[in-house]
Amino acid sequence: MTPEELDQHLRQLSEHEKQYRDGVSPAPITGREFVDMGGVSVMRSTYWTGTSLTGPLTGVDYVPRQGRAALVRVKRHSRFREYPLHFHDFVELAYMYDGTCMETVNDRLMGIRAGQVLLVDSGVVHTIAPLREGDILVNVQIEKGFLNAGFFNRMDSTSLVTSFFVNAISKGVAHDSYILFRSQGDRRLRTFMTEFLCECLDPSPHGEGMAEALFSVVLAELVNVYERGAEQQLGSDRYSVVPILRYIEENYRSCTLKGTADEFCMSTSSLTKLLRRECDSTFKELVQQQRMAAARTLLANDELSVTDVARNVGYSNMTFFYKVFDRQFGMSPGGYRTLVHGK
Repeated sequence: MTPEELDQHLRQLSEHEKQYRDGVSPAPITGREFVDMGGVSVMRSTYWTGTSLTGPLTGVDYVPRQGRAALVRVKRHSRFREYPLHFHDFVELAYMYDGTCMETVNDRLMGIRAGQVLLVDSGVVHTIAPLREGDILVNVQIEKGFLNAGFFNRMDSTSLVTSFFVNAISKGVAHDSYILFRSQGDRRLRTFMTEFLCECLDPSPHGEGMAEALFSVVLAELVNVYERGAEQQLGSDRYSVVPILRYIEENYRSCTLKGTADEFCMSTSSLTKLLRRECDSTFKELVQQQRMAAARTLLANDELSVTDVARNVGYSNMTFFYKVFDRQFGMSPGGYRTLVHGK
């Protein structure tokens, strides 16, 4: 499938959409569970892994896959119809391919423009106002088993910001989080998403794993958008901790709790509470995490002694360095170097 064919496919009207456009009311929703939430009826949506739909260019939005690929479903959002309040047992990445839409998430109304992405965790109550013909919204539904450690190993494990982003996607501890990416105008995201959708809707004959690889590239670019200061919203009462994490990444050798708090015009207690709430970690734990990530990278280089590596990442006490490294990776620095180099 070419980008031009993808565009044509996404814009064509299904038979149901033609009826909705002409004023025919959608059939009542059946086979779904509705639960009471504070006196409001909310639909529960579960991940569907059926295999009855086929054909990328016949008006069907979903092409079933096998193996891990079956854990990601791509579906164009139907236009001209109302949707009930609902929540999922999966993670949803909504990509505004073209046009605009109005979505209500956790009682907050927001507008989504072409090129923007809304990432919604499982359990988040939301709904979307009826779309017009030129409003093309693509939903990437991700079964939570897909977002495991093996998948995220592809991404930058040395970045506290990336780790924070991955945690927001994969854990969903509170099940009340969503992230709105102001990614309009991001050329690379548009390119990566287009290729990912083409692969999902028209799989390559010998491209086993290609859709998963392309999706990891999409998420990596979303991390870039996230770090560049795109507007994020994690729940209703949270604000971005990203600048602080980036500061720790850049100053992990010598930064202190007080110095970091002063840098952001905060008290040490406020900074501690923020890091605990947003990252479930203390300042000391985050600094050690960054130091250990840097140490692991340096140990892959035979030119530096273990002592030089320890000093380079901010440790003068070698006994303590060995203790922290072993606790983090389950082996000594020398053992890790042997494992990497096979000698």
